[in-house]
Amino acid sequence: MKTYLLRYSPMGLLFLMPLLVSLACLSLTGSTPTPTRASTQALEEAVSVEVDVEFGPGSFNFPDTKEGLADLPSYKAILIMSFDGIRDGQAYKWSKTYVMSSAKEPAALQLTIEKTGDLVDLDPVFMTEANGASYERHGENECTAIAIEEGNSLRERLEPAGFLIFVIGAEESGSETVNDIETVHYTFDEQAFGQSNMAQSTGEMWVASDGGYIVKYLLTTKGNADYFGEGIEGTLILDYQLTDINQPVTVNLPGDCPAGMVNAPLLPDASNILNIPGLLSYNTVSSLPDAAAFYQEKILGLGWALIGEAAITETTALMKFTQGDQILTIMITTETGVTTITILLEKAQE
Repeated sequence: MKTYLLRYSPMGLLFLMPLLVSLACLSLTGSTPTPTRASTQALEEAVSVEVDVEFGPGSFNFPDTKEGLADLPSYKAILIMSFDGIRDGQAYKWSKTYVMSSAKEPAALQLTIEKTGDLVDLDPVFMTEANGASYERHGENECTAIAIEEGNSLRERLEPAGFLIFVIGAEESGSETVNDIETVHYTFDEQAFGQSNMAQSTGEMWVASDGGYIVKYLLTTKGNADYFGEGIEGTLILDYQLTDINQPVTVNLPGDCPAGMVNAPLLPDASNILNIPGLLSYNTVSSLPDAAAFYQEKILGLGWALIGEAAITETTALMKFTQGDQILTIMITTETGVTTITILLEKAQE
């Protein structure tokens, strides 16, 4: 056993105990914590503290469970998170299965979440990123789309490997081939999380010999109310595997999902820009004839075909283009020296 003297900010301390907080207590209610920007800033500005933490006896450390994934051309990650125990004297059992398919070129990202058992919300979840938008559907509800915000992509928020627990002081247990990948096998227990005397854990992880990413991870944690929360005791299991490395990924967007982001050029002096899924609008001081000529040239150059003829008057212009199963409508209006461009993207009616 090794003893480390570590210096953490409060955010670092939150990272130190993700099993206790993020996976055990909060997963039992089916919720996913999302710190607000204000609370995160307050924590980061707080004074650092020093703590003595006892970790595992081995020499292997794996502090970032998403290590190496960004370098893979494509993969499928599967995480099964399950609990079997008692809550307030009654049997309490549930599971969540996360499946993420990810590829760089062409860019593709899809996540599904299936849930069973005694969770409050059992609706399946479908999420994907395509056409510059993030799509989401819960159960039988309609598919919605929003623009992808920087730093808030699916990969950053819900990468299955991000739910795993970092390991410090694991012990090597030989080499194995897992999912057709050469790996090094490691074993560990609750000491690897700095959580001795809080619960009993047994864990194994298989790390790719070439690439250093987790190929398989299995963690079983037994605890009582002191660990899982008032009235709850039982066993929590995390079962993670990485498969289909360097295999093609296909994103199947449901037919009722709205159109994605409008991929159209802007005039150089564009102002008051609004860009959301299916709609791009802005103002310009360019004349209506110049704006209409600009879009007739640029949109055709992007592979769209003009439907019929452009309808252009002194104050308005209307043009429709088609490409595949999508229709692009460009409306241009002018008033008191200000020209307004409105571009709508929608799916063609079947």
